[in-house]
Amino acid sequence: MKNQKLSCILLTLAILLGLSSYSSAQISSPGKDWGGLTQYTAVGAVQDSVFVFFSSTTSPKKGTLKAQFSDGSLSNFIWYKFDEDHPTSVNHFLPIDTVTGVTVSNLTNLDRGGYKVSITRISDNAILEDSCWVLIDDVAITNIEVDNNCNFLYLNTRLQPNRYDIVNDYFTYWDLSKATHPEISTLGGNYFKKLTWNASNSMISVSSITTLTLLLEDPAPSYDSKYNIQVINPFGRKLTYETALLPAKAPMADFKIYTNSNGTWSDGGDAPSGEAPLTLKFESKTINADSIYWQIKNDETLFLHGGDSIVWRDSALFTDRIESYPTPEKMIPGTYPVSHIAVKVNSGCRDTMIINVVVDTSGIKPDAIPNVFSPNGDGANEHFKIKQPETNVSSIKSFHVYIFGRAGQRVYDYSGDPKTWEGWNGKIEGNKGDAPEGVYFYIIEAVGWDNKKFKGGKYKGFFYLYRGK
Repeated sequence: MKNQKLSCILLTLAILLGLSSYSSAQISSPGKDWGGLTQYTAVGAVQDSVFVFFSSTTSPKKGTLKAQFSDGSLSNFIWYKFDEDHPTSVNHFLPIDTVTGVTVSNLTNLDRGGYKVSITRISDNAILEDSCWVLIDDVAITNIEVDNNCNFLYLNTRLQPNRYDIVNDYFTYWDLSKATHPEISTLGGNYFKKLTWNASNSMISVSSITTLTLLLEDPAPSYDSKYNIQVINPFGRKLTYETALLPAKAPMADFKIYTNSNGTWSDGGDAPSGEAPLTLKFESKTINADSIYWQIKNDETLFLHGGDSIVWRDSALFTDRIESYPTPEKMIPGTYPVSHIAVKVNSGCRDTMIINVVVDTSGIKPDAIPNVFSPNGDGANEHFKIKQPETNVSSIKSFHVYIFGRAGQRVYDYSGDPKTWEGWNGKIEGNKGDAPEGVYFYIIEAVGWDNKKFKGGKYKGFFYLYRGK
């Protein structure tokens, strides 16, 4: 009895194992361009296949499906399509085709949507079902709208269908693991995640733009270029579009200011400065311009006291020259905004760059005037002169110094540049013998380029001539 029971169990297992080896049924799609699985949200949900077909106006394509028992048994097939108009109804799959007495059933020319097949094997009436989703990717970039002007370049990618439909509706399927069958639009939401722009001109940077619109402003492009957009969608399909060569309408003003000291030009950088009268050189680095202009506006304080608003200006064709030399005498102490204007004639666009030039205020530091010197030939402190004039004297237009003895007689005077003044060597009127030791009196009279006067007060006083060694 036990042996009979065991034999029955083994036979049942053998039958079940035999059935399992050839009783599976499936939907496949040999013509698909991409295949994946759904993302049903119920815990432990069995995921269905998603088949995507790439279609275009030049190469139109629709969906194809194939169903069969894995053992190739003769079967009867009933095909259904998901009712998107009534997704929550009990009969949310509606029959669309019946095929009998064949081993394989094929559906062709399919629109996007959900499909299910019920297969009945004729030999034993075994019934199996499988479902899937068909999606048609016929998205196309139809155009790039261009707004190209002086202030910005704006490119807007036009799609068919529009972006909103692609992201929200075009690649939607329904969650069959939930009774309410909510929509899942993950595939469409990720459609434009991998998006890049490129400019044919390497001088234009657009690599950080990852949206369907491209805005280049502050500044607008100053180089002619084509622009290309590329989208690699979640299915690996690549969409590209390139504009025609777009002319750069906006010039880009750029220039350097050089200052001259002792006959040597130095780059003034972002904050050029120096003493009056300040000698300057302007050098244009402008891009995409036909004509260039320079102008120097007056120091605000000087303008309020009656000065001209513009103290100097110049212009040139860009092809003729890119340098200009302002009149030094105009650059008296103050702060001067220097404007460089670039003009593109055929577009009517212009750009301006401004750099402030600071001309040092006039000054002679009183503590740089010595109170003793010793012209005794030992090589130390041999002259009565201003200490370190390169830093203690600035922007002086005229300079005069007088030196008097104790009895009031003038023993020395000098008129000229205080920075090159070698000082009094202790000789009367330069070559009439050595002045005796003792106390002497000096008077300095000077006028700065800003008409500031230096005399009296701190600029006159006594000093001692000492000849001892």
